[in-house]
Amino acid sequence: MGHPFFVAMGGYGSQTIEGYGNVPMVMSRRVFLQALAGTGAMPWRSPQPLTMQLDWHLNAQFAGLCVADARGEYRRNGLAVNLKAASADMDVVQTVMSQPHTLGCAEESLILAAQARGISVVAIAAMLQASPLSLMSLPAVALDNLQQLSGKRVGVHSDGRQALEFVLAKSNISLRPAMGEIPYQDKYQRLIDGEFDAVQCYALDEPIELARRLGQAPNILTFSNYGFDAYSQVIFAPAQLLIEQPQAIHRFLVATFTGWRWAIAHPAQTARLLIDQYVEPDYQDIDYQIQSLDIMANYIQHHGQPMGVIDPQRWRRSAQQLAQAGLIDVLPPLATSIDLSFWA
Repeated sequence: MGHPFFVAMGGYGSQTIEGYGNVPMVMSRRVFLQALAGTGAMPWRSPQPLTMQLDWHLNAQFAGLCVADARGEYRRNGLAVNLKAASADMDVVQTVMSQPHTLGCAEESLILAAQARGISVVAIAAMLQASPLSLMSLPAVALDNLQQLSGKRVGVHSDGRQALEFVLAKSNISLRPAMGEIPYQDKYQRLIDGEFDAVQCYALDEPIELARRLGQAPNILTFSNYGFDAYSQVIFAPAQLLIEQPQAIHRFLVATFTGWRWAIAHPAQTARLLIDQYVEPDYQDIDYQIQSLDIMANYIQHHGQPMGVIDPQRWRRSAQQLAQAGLIDVLPPLATSIDLSFWA
């Protein structure tokens, strides 16, 4: 974290701690954990409970966390982590704030909007280095670039209209499509039936489902390719939890992204683990999970960033862009919006 913490009371200097040897009284978490690792000892007597509130159903989208859980990474880091899938229409930020020992993940815009309303949450990592927000259309519909949206009928969700307006304006496209708001239910069929020429999607898995129904892959227009720069599946926590449990949060990030590295390196094994232990009945398809993991890998390792790490300058630029797009009404104090010290 970069901030010192006391391993025992009594001031600075060093002290011999039984089983650990001679250790400095004040040290960084990393140095402390490395010192203990050499002895095989751990600084915790019982696992620290944490709940990770997800913003969608358990599937390949959260494979790194599932792997960290199933393969004992959390347990080895002194944690007992409960992975909770989202319920319908859940406000993830409010849910996290209402529960003890809970952190969560959400889109960058939702976290910034909550911070702007005075809700005391802090972003600490990003599972996806780019937004999967996209449009998809049937293969027969010419939709290879934004210019071809002119005159089209596009179905968007509540968070999609402003993002689409933003990328159209950024590409200097004046002839706009006809946009209509649609729910998630039945949107595949409404696209197939010709009610819409394109619909909003999350490119991690929804195009896979549509391809299964069509027997061929749909066309995809991904907003990040047209200047929509935002982090996704951003891990955040209440500020108070970060103050009270800094070591546990650090160990959570270490274990989580150890899980992600394994998941990306072993997609078939990870897919089987997901099917056997985690996913809901609607996701019980191993090929589906493998394909989604393959897509996820590109987003997790996007932009040449270290896995999970938020770039402060890019976060600031992205926040300003989201405000410009109207996805957040006002910018929160960006100096305290993120905290990267839990990686150290």
